[in-house]
Amino acid sequence: MTAPASHPPGRFVLGPGVRLTWLPFGGAVLLNEKTLALAECVEEDAAVMGRLLAGERPDPGDPDVRRVVRDLLTSQWLVVTDEAK
Repeated sequence: MTAPASHPPGRFVLGPGVRLTWLPFGGAVLLNEKTLALAECVEEDAAVMGRLLAGERPDPGDPDVRRVVRDLLTSQWLVVTDEAK
C-alpha cells in the first residue's frame, strides 16, 4: 500500500469509543460503545482495516481499498491522528 497524494498526514486509529473484535474466520466486528452501533466486516475488508491499523497507507489505485477506507472514515469507525502511538 502506498500513500496517495491526497491522504491526510498521520495514522489510522479506531474512532473514539470504538471496539474491534477480530473474528476467527478472518472478518471483524466494530462496536461503538456509546451508540451500540455495530458493523461487521467481511474478511477482505477486515484485512484492509488491519493493514491500515498496522500503519500501512491505502493503495490509491485499488477501488476496493478506496471504498473500504472511505466507508470506515465516513462512518468514523476509523479516524486519522497525528498523535504518537
